[in-house]
Amino acid sequence: MESGSSPNSFGWRCCLPTSDATTISLSCPLEPGRPWLVGRALDVLRQVVGVQSDPAGERYAVGRRHGAPLILGEPLLWNDLTVVAEAHEPASGAIGEFTLRLPPWSELAGAIPETELWEVTDRLAAEFAASCGILSDGQAIGYPDLDQPRLTAQRLQRRHLGVLVPVTWLEFLRPGSTAYQVLPRSGLTLVLE
Repeated sequence: MESGSSPNSFGWRCCLPTSDATTISLSCPLEPGRPWLVGRALDVLRQVVGVQSDPAGERYAVGRRHGAPLILGEPLLWNDLTVVAEAHEPASGAIGEFTLRLPPWSELAGAIPETELWEVTDRLAAEFAASCGILSDGQAIGYPDLDQPRLTAQRLQRRHLGVLVPVTWLEFLRPGSTAYQVLPRSGLTLVLE
């Protein structure tokens, strides 16, 4: 963090206890004929916050030699921070996973304003028509059972620092859970622990 800057100088109202990495991960329906998740995410990230490719980072991909890669990680720079846009698109699945891998909160908070992070999250969730998501310390959402929203919401809340859920799932969360922020474009609500 630069001298004289603090998380508060970037408008943070919360503290995210991430020591490994701060991850925002979304469960996304895969639509036949749509561009790959990472490509769509890069469009959003470039438009909203001007991310650039990280020339020192290593791109990684695992695939089938046709169609979207099963796993694709794109190294980026956001306000001089190294971040990775990562997507999992299973060959036989109707649901994919997009994860934005950011530095731990101690680095993140000094370089990226909180409002900017939630704006990007909202725009990505809207772009993908995300069903739900998580905020975690290095973990991705996986493939939640969307046919059982009560169990899924409770499981996600137990395992992660925060959840991004549709308003209809709020009743399934622990008593006393309070919405931290509503993401207007996507319709998801961020609930932090």
